[in-house]
Amino acid sequence: MDEFGWSDAIYIGGIVLTAGITFVSTRYKLKEYIRDKTEILRDRIHQTEVELEKLHSKDELQQQIIDQFQKQVIDRLPEIYAILKSKTNGKSK
Repeated sequence: MDEFGWSDAIYIGGIVLTAGITFVSTRYKLKEYIRDKTEILRDRIHQTEVELEKLHSKDELQQQIIDQFQKQVIDRLPEIYAILKSKTNGKSK
């Protein structure tokens, strides 16, 4: 085997140093990327929750309107039926 010289040690040291720097910078960039994606997803989740709450309140309002309409119609249903029956009887004669 040849003598292990300073040039070989510097070469191996350079490879190890490059690998270490690449690892640290990749790790930092990966953490930054994950942090950014997490913030974006949190914002989307918050917007979705707000939109869901708006839709839920609209649904409740629509259900209240339907319930009020049903109460009014059910109370007047005999009168409406009598009016319709009298109109159909009058036309058939």
